Amino acid sequence: MSLGKTALILMLSTSMALPAFAEDEARNEGDNPIIKAIKGGKPLVDVRYRFEHKDQDGFAQDAYANTIRTRLGFETGEVYNFKVLVEFENVASIGDDHFNSTTNGRGQFPVIADPDETEINRAQVTFTGIDKTPVTLGRQRFNLNNHRFVGAVDFRQNQQTFDAAWVSSAVIDNLTVDYLYISRVHRIFGDDHPAGEFDSDSHVISAAYDAGALGTLKGYGVLLDLEEAPGLSSSTWGVRYENTFTLDKTAGVKLGIVGEYASQKDYAANSADYSEDYYHGEATLSVKPFSGTFGYEALGGDGVTGFSTPLATLHKFQGFADVFLTTPAAGIEDIYGTLSYKWDGAPLVDNVKLFATYHHFESALSDIDFGAEFDAGLVVKLEKYWSAELKGAVYDGAGVFADRNLVWASLRFQY
Repeated sequence: MSLGKTALILMLSTSMALPAFAEDEARNEGDNPIIKAIKGGKPLVDVRYRFEHKDQDGFAQDAYANTIRTRLGFETGEVYNFKVLVEFENVASIGDDHFNSTTNGRGQFPVIADPDETEINRAQVTFTGIDKTPVTLGRQRFNLNNHRFVGAVDFRQNQQTFDAAWVSSAVIDNLTVDYLYISRVHRIFGDDHPAGEFDSDSHVISAAYDAGALGTLKGYGVLLDLEEAPGLSSSTWGVRYENTFTLDKTAGVKLGIVGEYASQKDYAANSADYSEDYYHGEATLSVKPFSGTFGYEALGGDGVTGFSTPLATLHKFQGFADVFLTTPAAGIEDIYGTLSYKWDGAPLVDNVKLFATYHHFESALSDIDFGAEFDAGLVVKLEKYWSAELKGAVYDGAGVFADRNLVWASLRFQY
């Protein structure tokens, strides 16, 4: 019997037992806040199958993985200014493990970091009783700006989530202020990995002001105190500017720019003594349906310690091959360019996007060659809930960084 039917029977029984209120109950049974919260809620379904192949120098055998990630959950509507979300996640390998998942002991293969895992991905309560200031407690996702410093790492099958308290306020027009306290980090490697979780006493602070035609200015602080990884504990403060200019409205010509700077130093129990800088500049020219992007990103390093972003969605940056998940001690500079084409209303599908990106890498200290990478992909939005993706990466290594080639193919359903 459904929860709604059970609640309805209980309400009718109560109205019969209390005849003085029978008429009122019969009239208002549909207004019970609990029932309304459930009926006003929504199921959460996210299923993604992915094939990944990796060929890396130094390994006699290539890795390939067939994995399926299933997320099932439910978010209620509001009741007394509260709403609840619970989401379970399962990652399963199909067939024999022909890859190193980081927990399956298959070290003869290159790493494809999608270990089998079943866990509570999110379990959160949100209070909306303060004007334009929701407060969320529990295990939750959080993305700061473009995910460069804090992100959910949605590319990997097991998402990164946080046991945290999050307050977001938009009381002042055009200004959004966020504060996140993180008590535990649930990383992509899962509970069976020794570095799969970090106890934390960390703080994320962000303010974004939308000045309309003048652009958006964002300031942020990321103070990481990670008990199991003190060497990754750091204090980072930064500022980011974003704007888009319409050059020709009729032709759909736009220019987007991004400029960002951050400074980082050791924090909490980190025994290193360092101070490094982060620079990022990007320009995108769009002439529908084409766009081109040119960018420069630099993470500093002093030869001993590099600028670190351990909670970032790292796959978004410095190439899909994920060579530089940890910043080299000498830092890294990435000069990149991307060309893309988006076809809206393509036959039989909603839209199609093609893209190709070239990266050139070198150290921030002493200009040491770190190699180059070419990425390309095809993303198809099949209909409202379905999407498919095919992409690849070819990294031509230099020095200690090994050559590698990767291919991904995935099919995803989201509701």
